[in-house]
Amino acid sequence: MNEPLAELHVHLEGSVRRETAMALAVARSLPPPPEYQYNDLAGFMKVYLELSRYIVTIEDFERVVVEHGEAMRRQNITYAEVSVNPSLHEGDGWLEGITRGRRRVLDELGVEIAWLVELVRGAKPAANERVLDIAVATDGAVGLGLVGDESIAGSHLKPIIDRARKAGLGFMPHAGRAGGPDVVREALGLGATRIAHGVAATRDRSLLQALAHSDVCLCVCPSSNARIGLRPDYQALAKAGIMLTVNTDDPAMVPTTLLAELALAADVHGLNREALLAAAWKHRFGSA
Repeated sequence: MNEPLAELHVHLEGSVRRETAMALAVARSLPPPPEYQYNDLAGFMKVYLELSRYIVTIEDFERVVVEHGEAMRRQNITYAEVSVNPSLHEGDGWLEGITRGRRRVLDELGVEIAWLVELVRGAKPAANERVLDIAVATDGAVGLGLVGDESIAGSHLKPIIDRARKAGLGFMPHAGRAGGPDVVREALGLGATRIAHGVAATRDRSLLQALAHSDVCLCVCPSSNARIGLRPDYQALAKAGIMLTVNTDDPAMVPTTLLAELALAADVHGLNREALLAAAWKHRFGSA
């Protein structure tokens, strides 16, 4: 545990501890938050979307960011790229909360959080344009993500992604968890240098070769996938020569920690721990 760790695939909304959500609910006289119980992707999304309603104010977001920073500190995670989805939160005031929280985490805890701001498949064009505006203007933003229904093509987003790249931002879309190998191929065509999940690639030998040759990193999440009944062959990805990192995805909801994921990856899935650690540092978008 002495070596500094980096994490590249974790969602701010999925890091909210249930006790924190309960406290926020009491403070504004809302019903209690849902139990973090689910066994498929639809069930997960129902809880996730409901949970997102409980973080509203600047102070809410600052609290959640600092609590995640404290969890990072306990595990010696010194750098994390945390995804945030503007479509789940009204207005722009909450952005000051993530900025204040990030600053506190760095100053008080000595760990760094960088942001990935998430595009949404099927969202209105203006909403996704706003995502790029937020990413360009927000302190600590280093890239764009892409979430949503993988049956909806993302090709129309390429102009936004290209503009983001020119602004120095990376791109890590979610692809190949709910969708098939074709969604992972699309992610490559959109210019992804990292892909969140990507595990459907195991069903397409030529795609495995393309991922390996393009030096794209797959940011996989074993425990998160297992919670929704998905148990891909991570060893097949590694044997194909694809760079992998393991990540928590939604650490409060799974629940898990990065240390637990690293142990699981090595002990159960036969992955090389040192290679996983090195890949996380190599493929980060920020320069910490």
